[in-house]
Amino acid sequence: MKDEREIHLQGISLSKGIALGIPYFLPVIQEDDVPEFSIAKGDIDNEIARYRNALLFSRKDLETLQDHLILEGSSEAVTIIDTHIQMLEDPIITSQVEEKIRESNQNTESVFTSIITEYKRRFSKNTDPIFRQRFADVTDVTQRVLGHLIPERKTNMVHIPENSIIFSQEISPSDTAAAQVDYVMGIVTEVGGSTSHAALIAKAKGIPFVTGIEISKIQEYQNCFIIVDGFKGKLIINPRPETLAEYKKIIKKLITQEKRLEKESKLCAKTIDGEKVHVLANVGSAADLDMLTKYGAGGIGLVRTEYFLLQNRNFLLSEKLQYSMYKRCIEKAAGLPVVIRIFDLGGDKFPDLVYYKEKEVNPFLGCRGIRFLLKNQEILKIQFRAILRAAVHGDVQILLPLISDVREVLETKKILENVKKEMIAEEVEIREDIPIGCMMEVPSAVLTCDILAKECDFFSIGTNDLVQYTLAVDRANPAVHNLHDPFHPSMLRMIQMLVHESKVHNKKLSVCGEVAYKPLFIPLLLGLGILHFSCPPRYISLVKKIVRKCSLQETSQDAKEALQLSTSQQIYEFIRKKYGKVFPEEF
Repeated sequence: MKDEREIHLQGISLSKGIALGIPYFLPVIQEDDVPEFSIAKGDIDNEIARYRNALLFSRKDLETLQDHLILEGSSEAVTIIDTHIQMLEDPIITSQVEEKIRESNQNTESVFTSIITEYKRRFSKNTDPIFRQRFADVTDVTQRVLGHLIPERKTNMVHIPENSIIFSQEISPSDTAAAQVDYVMGIVTEVGGSTSHAALIAKAKGIPFVTGIEISKIQEYQNCFIIVDGFKGKLIINPRPETLAEYKKIIKKLITQEKRLEKESKLCAKTIDGEKVHVLANVGSAADLDMLTKYGAGGIGLVRTEYFLLQNRNFLLSEKLQYSMYKRCIEKAAGLPVVIRIFDLGGDKFPDLVYYKEKEVNPFLGCRGIRFLLKNQEILKIQFRAILRAAVHGDVQILLPLISDVREVLETKKILENVKKEMIAEEVEIREDIPIGCMMEVPSAVLTCDILAKECDFFSIGTNDLVQYTLAVDRANPAVHNLHDPFHPSMLRMIQMLVHESKVHNKKLSVCGEVAYKPLFIPLLLGLGILHFSCPPRYISLVKKIVRKCSLQETSQDAKEALQLSTSQQIYEFIRKKYGKVFPEEF
């Protein structure tokens, strides 16, 4: 007999929002589904051709998906799909499979699966979160290639019916990216981390996502109505009429709030006591540029130049392409400031572009950011040339990523001065007086900010990495994601230190990390003295609205009290109790 009780299952929220729909169980090709048979000698070349076609079609799938995501403005998703395209060129996936087909006289599917299984077996032994995410990416690419080799078993996100809640043991990044928001209402998985590629894409697309739900428990409810509560990390099966009515009210309220925010986008960000706050946009795609006016951005606080590599791999070494894009950013800003961060490569960003013979054991502590550029100065010089040329068209500032020592700033400035001299000698029109800023995302930079202030013109706090490096918590590791906490007392003290030294040396200080648009953290930042925020375009209206509901005098007093507290939980509860009443609808 069918169970029609209202059932609540508690999981973990990976992407906020409310979804109503019917379960759709995503099929996955298992090892047992892969046929295994011998191939005649005369058919080997045809079998290899079939494999090459599967790789070609897989690449075309990903490139088409990437083009669509670029138009959507989903920068994070585009980056992840680019990694998958690069994996299709890995010798393990290309030459090794072909060699084994010739040696074993076995069909492509079985050979490919056996090699990938061994590859994944090695990955699974490594506990490093980078390797765990790589494991997930390998699995994703494997499913795509097998889908072209065994088309009758292929997952097709295009044919998913309307009002579907996707259920899967673990959803791949490319399936998440391919999900059409008009059809896929929500995602539920058994396995997943808050900073997994799939979770990042779901957030970018605005799809509610809950993990930690045992999928086998859901199988018997295939035709039941389901609610995914991405705010509380909860799943409700067979909701009672009153429960359903309650959630429909919440959805209606969320839609109303979003429309109201869009209407208020042109209003300025000024506190109750009259302090003007600057809210700028983080930009990582052409689509982001098109949203500047819509959301009332006060300029571009962060141009993520590395993201433009996704639209054209030649961008890295092309002064012409870079000049054209930076000029476009400046024109879209229409006279407002534009902060261009030079390429932030390495770590989890574009690992295939970091040209090293040996893989780094811990890329986050390796050759990334400014370290990579100082080791690859030709890349840096090309970028400087493009920025210096584009800067004649507007108010441009240069931002240096992952600074940990003043020597890095001095060396970078020396290279910039040499590039200026070369271009002046070539009689190229450039802007010479460009301000230079430092990303503050490493504890050593914060602790020596008084020294750095003498060599740079402004600071920008990258809170995501600063939390990671300060608390020794890998933000890509789901096992410790709850420890990646910006409310930690050390974070407040570091921000306080940066505010103090910025005032002493008369330097602009901004925040461009995730906390810049977290409702509960904005009053804290204001109280600590932050008056420049930079966030994704879609959050600008929200940040402005919260600023307009705050008093700088009051938030300053609250920040002083928060600095006296001993734990993250105490600080969180103190701020939540105070500001949950001021703007409860934002929580």
